[in-house]
Amino acid sequence: MKPGDVIGGYKLVQRLNQGGSERTFFRCTKENTTYVMIYDHELEQYLKLHRHLSAKNVAVPKVHWHNLDQRLMVQEDLGDTSLLVMSKTKRSPVGFYQTALDELIKLQIDARPGAPLQCYYDQDHIRWEQGYFRDHFLMQYCGLQEKDLHGLEKDFAAIMINLLKTAEPISDYLMHRDFQSQNIYFKHDQIRIIDFQSARIGPLTYDLAALLRDAYVNIGIEIENLLIEYYFSRIRKRGITISWNEFLTIYELTCLQRNMQALGAFANLSLNKGKPHFAQYIPRGVALLQHGLRETDFTKFHDIVSMVKP
Repeated sequence: MKPGDVIGGYKLVQRLNQGGSERTFFRCTKENTTYVMIYDHELEQYLKLHRHLSAKNVAVPKVHWHNLDQRLMVQEDLGDTSLLVMSKTKRSPVGFYQTALDELIKLQIDARPGAPLQCYYDQDHIRWEQGYFRDHFLMQYCGLQEKDLHGLEKDFAAIMINLLKTAEPISDYLMHRDFQSQNIYFKHDQIRIIDFQSARIGPLTYDLAALLRDAYVNIGIEIENLLIEYYFSRIRKRGITISWNEFLTIYELTCLQRNMQALGAFANLSLNKGKPHFAQYIPRGVALLQHGLRETDFTKFHDIVSMVKP
């Protein structure tokens, strides 16, 4: 695929930044209208989930054409106005984030029944995230050795056990799993959610953590707290009966997991995937993880992260 090619009647114009995705994106045109063509080796599963989310009125991009044999699809062109871009303007980001949270709740709660997937945010996946962080960030990126990590697995196990136990009442919901500022767009002031293909069934707070403790943008503690309260009030109205203190405990645990996953990804993408620009987000990611560990009993984990110099 290259600019100038015509596929399915769509002319490729410009290759687009694919971020951390393994998929390939091109802006294309047909009859003076622009679209985005995407090569996705798991297109069939993506389309199943897309159809489900669309039927549940979740704001996902419209699919105009697809070819399963070629693993290609054409979606509406959302432009370049992501939540990340909006957060850098002089306008207060609060309203945009509240809109994103409202759409997230639709995805999590309304789209849970009948979701076409059997992937869960369970013990195995939590362990995978922790190992991904250890191997790619602590060992490969930071250069730590096994002897430097003695005792860390005990803290990892404690985080997993505590998270699975405390989150059980809110663990059977649809997770986007990468609900951060680069995966949320605004087109003509209407929100669109992208990159939902890694969805799982899991706790409500993981996507909240991904959005509010996002290494790409620093919204600040005051706005974070305001938005946590906003989200909590909204899910309470939807019949979620968990207490405020229980909710905050689960939120902080999922923040640790999400920040570990993000740092593992930044290290892997920058060192192994030919995408060195992702290293620029590591200092913010480390700061978020240090913040999350400050008032915990995970002392070995805290000590290791405290000595990291990104």
